[in-house]
Amino acid sequence: MPDRHRDPTVSVRPTADDKQAAAEALGEWGWTIGDALHAALLWLLDDPRRLAELERFRPPAKTKGRPPNNARPRGQ
Repeated sequence: MPDRHRDPTVSVRPTADDKQAAAEALGEWGWTIGDALHAALLWLLDDPRRLAELERFRPPAKTKGRPPNNARPRGQ
């Protein structure tokens, strides 16, 4: 069993629509999203060259820092 101190959780935040669609598709096979992510990591570790096959699905890089404050000034 993973240790929460040695093996910290890695989180991703897919859209609700993506999660729902994935859960439905995986559920038909008796898989959970967690099962699929774990299996995918092991599959990639088995042959890291497989990452090239995933490149077209790679999400854009996240911006760092806080988003700009585009809110209108109060009272306007």
